[in-house]
Amino acid sequence: MARYRPRHSLGRRAAIRHFYRWTRRHFSTRSTCVHQKITDAWLIALLLSRFVFKVPHASIWWSLLREDRKGLPSYTQAYTRSVRLLTRLEALVTTAEQLAEVIIDSMPLPICRPKRTKRCAFPGARWGYGTQGDFYGYKLHAWVTASGKIVHYALRPANLHDLTVGFELNQRWPEFGGPKVIGDKGYAALGFVFPPKKNTRYDTGWRDSRHPKLRKRIETVFSQLVAGQIRSVQAKTLAGLRLRVVLAVLAHHLTRP
Repeated sequence: MARYRPRHSLGRRAAIRHFYRWTRRHFSTRSTCVHQKITDAWLIALLLSRFVFKVPHASIWWSLLREDRKGLPSYTQAYTRSVRLLTRLEALVTTAEQLAEVIIDSMPLPICRPKRTKRCAFPGARWGYGTQGDFYGYKLHAWVTASGKIVHYALRPANLHDLTVGFELNQRWPEFGGPKVIGDKGYAALGFVFPPKKNTRYDTGWRDSRHPKLRKRIETVFSQLVAGQIRSVQAKTLAGLRLRVVLAVLAHHLTRP
């Protein structure tokens, strides 16, 4: 299994241009008014580059960029414009394609530290449980291919069971060609391939010679997202959290080896 290596050797300008080659195919490369300082394509490329260099907060990364580029707008203006492009970004990330099998799992996205939950007013955040214990916030549920590409995901409150969101993701199952959905024991239900329990009375499709090694791929992808600072606590609204997730997923897709 190839190890992920960020494109630090390219340098900041080369990394931004790497993202710009993709963004100019999907976003406008022209200013819509005389007061617009950068185009939508350059804006998304600059925001995506933060996850390559693992800067924890977008505002800090934008301040670093403004030191080299004097004509950039303020971070408040850049954030407002990026939220307006959120729907188009989410549509580009979850484009349907024909697949034979996908791996499903979830990862926690804490909103704040446990001692601050009593005064946390983040909309929709709930208590949930992960492999590292209880946390307060959301969960990222995702489909990942055997090559490590995130093709479908959902952001839901942490108190929802993985199986509940798994059935929600399966609503787009025909659009992806009806792939086999490989999960862990948390997805013990019809429609999923999972390791059988002691009381399982039918063949779940799980094969010890192949599926345990295959499931390590999604754990690697989640580790790469965490290393790219997807859990940096700065979002104050649900739209901000959605924007951070979609940019992290898109940056991972565009920098995969």
